[in-house]
Amino acid sequence: MHGASAASVSIHVRNVAQMFNSLDPSPFWDRDLDRDAAEFIEDEFSDKLSAHTWHLHVHAQDGAALAADLQAAVEHYYERLAASARRRLRDEMRVGQLALLGGVTIFLLSMTSRGVLRQLLAGGAPRMLDEGLIIIAWLALWRPVESLLYGWVPLYRRRRLYERLAAVRVSVRVETGTEGTHVEPVTAVPQVRALS
Repeated sequence: MHGASAASVSIHVRNVAQMFNSLDPSPFWDRDLDRDAAEFIEDEFSDKLSAHTWHLHVHAQDGAALAADLQAAVEHYYERLAASARRRLRDEMRVGQLALLGGVTIFLLSMTSRGVLRQLLAGGAPRMLDEGLIIIAWLALWRPVESLLYGWVPLYRRRRLYERLAAVRVSVRVETGTEGTHVEPVTAVPQVRALS
């Protein structure tokens, strides 16, 4: 699938209503997705990031009346998650910057204290105290630097996945007997999972 212009995932359910969170009182077009269905969709499409267009095919035995709501529900659900991920990423960066400022302050205080102790004490500060100040100085910088260099990457990747999923093209085929509703063909080989 890598390098393909389109990728598709198929999911089989008994009723289209299984795609929605049954505890969400919102109208179906604005309802959250079922957590199991959403996790499956996210896992499958996270392996298809190189594809330009994503297609989600839902095969159901019942629930034709809800088919039209599924596209809007998927869009709204992942737009909300993307917005939440953007906020978390922004908060993570802000906290990392504040922590770095605090870390630099502690680093400078520790190094200054070492210099002052050397001048005040003829033989210098006791070795344990001197090394303790060095350890405190570097530990104060370690977590903020790690957060700013690496901590934002998973949040950024999650945000990008949600943004891509908000634009996924959804088609529903309700298979009643031998006939079903029409869906447009896709070029990718679908991955199939049945929700119980």
